[in-house]
Amino acid sequence: MRWSIFFCGAGLLCLAAWIDNLRGPLLPAVVDLMDMDYKDASLIISLGNLVAMVSTWLLMPILNKRPLKQIGILILIYTSIVCAAALAVDSKPGILLWGALIGGCLSTLGSLANLYVQAGAEDNRRGQMMAALHSIYGLSSFFAPWLAGLVLTEPEKWPYLFVLAAPFGLSLAAFIQLRIKGPIGSKQVNQQQPISLEPLHMLAVLTLIMYVVGETLTSTWLSTYLVREQNFSIRTASAYTSGFFALMFVTRIVCGLWATPKWHRTIIWLSLVAALFCFTLGKTFGWLILLPGVGLLGPVFPLFVTWLGLRFPERDRTLLLWTLSGMQAALASMNYLTGTLADIAGFSTAFWLPGVVILITMILLKILEMKDPRETH
Repeated sequence: MRWSIFFCGAGLLCLAAWIDNLRGPLLPAVVDLMDMDYKDASLIISLGNLVAMVSTWLLMPILNKRPLKQIGILILIYTSIVCAAALAVDSKPGILLWGALIGGCLSTLGSLANLYVQAGAEDNRRGQMMAALHSIYGLSSFFAPWLAGLVLTEPEKWPYLFVLAAPFGLSLAAFIQLRIKGPIGSKQVNQQQPISLEPLHMLAVLTLIMYVVGETLTSTWLSTYLVREQNFSIRTASAYTSGFFALMFVTRIVCGLWATPKWHRTIIWLSLVAALFCFTLGKTFGWLILLPGVGLLGPVFPLFVTWLGLRFPERDRTLLLWTLSGMQAALASMNYLTGTLADIAGFSTAFWLPGVVILITMILLKILEMKDPRETH
């Protein structure tokens, strides 16, 4: 493992996690601050998802022509500019435009983080390194809503949460430029890959997309559910969201230290079952302390991405980018559906969507195992 490349990937994902998971606690604050309904507030996320979908898809042909190092530096500079621009947002149209622009940062940062670590890791350690990478996502995501809960007691101060990310992004761009010598990954890693997908590829990508939707809907809307339906303060609700990411962090760390390839499929199934169990009991019986337990999903993404790369090495980059692009399209529609359903039927009803999507993920995973039984572990 080239550790300088791992640290760059970790920095990219840390920045993406910070920005992304500030947006959940931001939603209930913005609803009051700018007199928005849930449907309008959901557009802050959904417009960002649409821009992220396009920007991630464009990475496929761009990375067939330009090196990972160069693209990473340019994305970090763009992200720093957009984060600093939060200070200029003072209206409903302004925050919707800013939400769209920030979405373009998040998906490309996440894509590049995964590609950096995949390119720098040996095949026999890729699962562990991906789990370690995504444990950093959980840790960064823990601190984001925790700090947001403190700052958003005065909602008008929300831009300062994002401005903090700008100097970090510029510093990371300088680190990549100065410390990474030569190309990131081997010649084989950086060669052109076909963009098209076969039916089995599409099924695998769809399964991972639905997992990401279930995880992200939970983390994005958990604070709003607790504030609007359970009368929590933003500070307390944000602490629950931090608990979700704390579990995600711990489970990924344990997985990174311990999990060997033969256990990957078992861990994925245990994580999905445990998360759905916590969500269902917490939502059905009002055992709210169980809702952060959905963070037991933690190991699913890094282990599944590892499987994609090892099962289809000739399309590993393409499959990851199709997944991240597709998940943005799915999140755009599902976040908007959540906000719309909340306005129509109440937020308690709308917040069942994450659990439904996790169940769909399990069904798709079982179908995938039936289609490709020897290779889904």
